[in-house]
Amino acid sequence: MNWINEDKDGGFIIVFVLVVILAAVPGIPFGLVGGVIGAKYGLLWGSLINIAASTLAAALIYFLFRYLLNNLGTVWAERSTSFRKMNTFIKNHSFWSLLIARMIPIMPASLINMYAGVFGLPFPIFILSTLIGKIPIMLIFAYVGVNMHSGSGEWMTVLVIYALCLLIIYALYRSLNYKRR
Repeated sequence: MNWINEDKDGGFIIVFVLVVILAAVPGIPFGLVGGVIGAKYGLLWGSLINIAASTLAAALIYFLFRYLLNNLGTVWAERSTSFRKMNTFIKNHSFWSLLIARMIPIMPASLINMYAGVFGLPFPIFILSTLIGKIPIMLIFAYVGVNMHSGSGEWMTVLVIYALCLLIIYALYRSLNYKRR
């Protein structure tokens, strides 16, 4: 709390690197980290820091798994028919699959990053869907941090905004899918 309330911020680079590292480590609840960053830097800067740090961490994990375990993905896909079908679907719909996965709050981000790297999903699609998909949740993390001292009434706004984001993404997906047919 002392660090959050301090006015000076000489160690921004160190904070950013630390946030990237925390975002890259599976099992660390980034919602807490994102909330602290929101409390420290405010909604706009906190959101931008959260988005940048978590997207950079996702890219690092993608490349780590892409180059260390790429052959393993092929082996896994060959072992199971149902897994191969799911993998084929995801590869054929990479952008939307990744974007929707990013928007589901219970889907572990580290799992998405590792999967995309191991199975060689195209990096430009991965990074774009990651960036877009992280915007709503990172805004929410920062918003919760900014409003951590207020009551649950403020948090209802968060749920409504997030639900609207999910509906917009779903509507876009349905619209584009309908036009494709």
